[in-house]
Amino acid sequence: MASNYASVKLSSDFVDEARQAAAVLHRSPGAQAEYWARLGRAIEHAPGFSIGRVRQALEGRLRLETLSVAGQDAVLEGLGAEFDQPRTGLRGYFAAPGTSEGAGKAAGLEPAKDRK
Repeated sequence: MASNYASVKLSSDFVDEARQAAAVLHRSPGAQAEYWARLGRAIEHAPGFSIGRVRQALEGRLRLETLSVAGQDAVLEGLGAEFDQPRTGLRGYFAAPGTSEGAGKAAGLEPAKDRK
């Protein structure tokens, strides 16, 4: 008998996010991930949606000026939210370079007592 399921590898961070969202909605983490995948597919196929534009944005080739005023506002609001409450992984990524020995010195931020 053929199985209706297949295994895929997902990052542990993504699975943790799916587990948290699933608990609220009384789903399994797998069902939550499948829901998100189906939602993404539906959005990709929605009228007026351009996956090409998404790719441009992800590659850093989409200029803010090409968006509608509402689109610009949404981007800036989302960016502001990331600065106000960065995700744990993002916070750690940017904090890591500052924890290495001599990091402050390399950036010209050595303690005043070391300056001549």
